[in-house]
Amino acid sequence: MKILIVDDDPATVTFMRLAFVSAGHDVTTASSVGEAIGCARDETPDVVLSDLAFGSALGQHLDGGHDGCSFARTLRATPATADVGLLAVSGAGSPDVLRDTTDSGFDGFVSKPVDLAALLDRVDRLGELVATRRTEQDPADHA
Repeated sequence: MKILIVDDDPATVTFMRLAFVSAGHDVTTASSVGEAIGCARDETPDVVLSDLAFGSALGQHLDGGHDGCSFARTLRATPATADVGLLAVSGAGSPDVLRDTTDSGFDGFVSKPVDLAALLDRVDRLGELVATRRTEQDPADHA
């Protein structure tokens, strides 16, 4: 399965990348929303794991004001990536944040720190859902 990991924390990216590569997945990483959009456009992932906040310790958005929710809306609005599996992975888990992730098109939310076994299982299940979505959209391409 092709997985795109989007997070501006190098330790998080390294940890998740190693876990998914060890589990046999094809992993691409990005540290900004702009980079992630390019990666998704160049090679459509099956599942995207995205942080929600990209910025400095002062809370300023470094990526042109983009955040994980705007990234999700962009993917959902783009025909080539509209059916990808999207998981928000964040330390911010307030009810407002959870509502925003659902409203912007994420399929689910995973709290940091991440339970690795649970995350691997959830991504596998989401990958199966994506395969079903794609088959239902264009069964001739998946025969």
